[in-house]
Amino acid sequence: MSDNPFISAVTADTFATEVIEASKTSPVLVDFWADWCGPCKMLMPILDKLAREYDGKFQVAKVDTESERELATTYGVRSLPTVKVFRDGVEVDEFMGALPESGVREVIDRHVSRPADNQIASAASLADNGDLLGAISLLSETLLTDPDYLRLRLALATHQIAAGKATAAAEVLRDIPLTSIQEPEVKQLRARVELALNADSTLDVESLRKTVEKSPDDLQARIALAHHMMQHPDQIDEAIIQFLEIIRQGRGNEFAQQARSTLVQIFESLGAQDERVRRYRRELAQALH
Repeated sequence: MSDNPFISAVTADTFATEVIEASKTSPVLVDFWADWCGPCKMLMPILDKLAREYDGKFQVAKVDTESERELATTYGVRSLPTVKVFRDGVEVDEFMGALPESGVREVIDRHVSRPADNQIASAASLADNGDLLGAISLLSETLLTDPDYLRLRLALATHQIAAGKATAAAEVLRDIPLTSIQEPEVKQLRARVELALNADSTLDVESLRKTVEKSPDDLQARIALAHHMMQHPDQIDEAIIQFLEIIRQGRGNEFAQQARSTLVQIFESLGAQDERVRRYRRELAQALH
């Protein structure tokens, strides 16, 4: 076992104390390994190096799956190495296999505290009080000192979208590492940016509403109205209903195809956890058949 003060071996008897309770103070990476596992041995020096480098900002708890098989089963370990991240007493992240140092560092950086976290909190407070430009300015300056921090980029882009600066948000998200592109929060925010970029803020909304009321089959006016609605959180449901109606009426024409593509983006922007996504996906499937 390493003489690293930030790495310890844990068992079923000590797991609650050294992982669950300890993670309430700082993140704990639980390394499920075995002596016969070659990739496990490749990962060990990386964890040792990073634990020393981060100097206590996270802990490593090593679980020998040969002697702690019940513990491995409890946490659903099916391949080695498996590393699970615990924060505030619960599992919040994991990776499997011997990632390169850069990959392990990226996982760690998602969970350890950084100086930029204070600025993110301050920016959120500014935004809550209506000062979106102040929040954007603060985080833009902070990004210069910590450009690799994913959470910082996501926070800045979120405020930029809210302030109607979709182009700036797209630029901020453009530099996100490829390894993070498929993360739900990233995909959700990128979808919001795409939706905002496709909106036309110069439209006469009231005229569009009257046109749709007078001519319900005017799909061009209806799709323009729906695009405007989706920029307002309180009108998202109404926008989705408009797009569904376009699909029903259009029956595969260019407006229906555009509506379907936009709905997919809206679902992505809302996130899979939003109950509306499940409901409207069913309605979309019905409208397409």
